[in-house]
Amino acid sequence: MTAYRIFQGHTTRQINGHTTRAAEPQGWYYEPADYEGDVLYSEPFRSREDAEAAAEAEAEAEAGLEELA
Repeated sequence: MTAYRIFQGHTTRQINGHTTRAAEPQGWYYEPADYEGDVLYSEPFRSREDAEAAAEAEAEAEAGLEELA
């Protein structure tokens, strides 16, 4: 299972790849722990819990794909 980092927008310099705007300061984001891109990996979420749930869902989907390979 991939480890994810959960963070709030005001803590990053990453930008939204679609709009080229800065992260929403109060938005919550997730990304794989080893991700080092300049573009935000996820969309903003309203709460930390929502970002954690999305990261968990992605990890479970990746695990399912690995089982099929």
